[in-house]
Amino acid sequence: MKSSHPRAIGAFEVRSMVLFASLAFGGVAGAQTAPQPTARSVAAPASPAPASRPRPSAEQAAFERADTNHDGQLSAAEAQALPVIASRLRELDTDRNGSLSLEEFQRGARQ
Repeated sequence: MKSSHPRAIGAFEVRSMVLFASLAFGGVAGAQTAPQPTARSVAAPASPAPASRPRPSAEQAAFERADTNHDGQLSAAEAQALPVIASRLRELDTDRNGSLSLEEFQRGARQ
């Protein structure tokens, strides 16, 4: 007959579970932070902050994901990833070159 007493968890098992949980949830507990300036680094000339890029609009992000060859145009094959756009490709292709530019795509996505 088996005992109904709870099994004790060893320290190694607890550390392993915490490590696994940290890795599974993106390592939030061990996330790196920016180095803090020290007395020496404060005297050094400060480099300009990198220019932050504006976030792309939802239309631009969808276009960039669908544009698999990154040529700035959505071909009919690439448009298949977006069925609504693919079904309207001829209508949205205002310059009649067989593909959609970002501007044509954005105009069509807003309609």
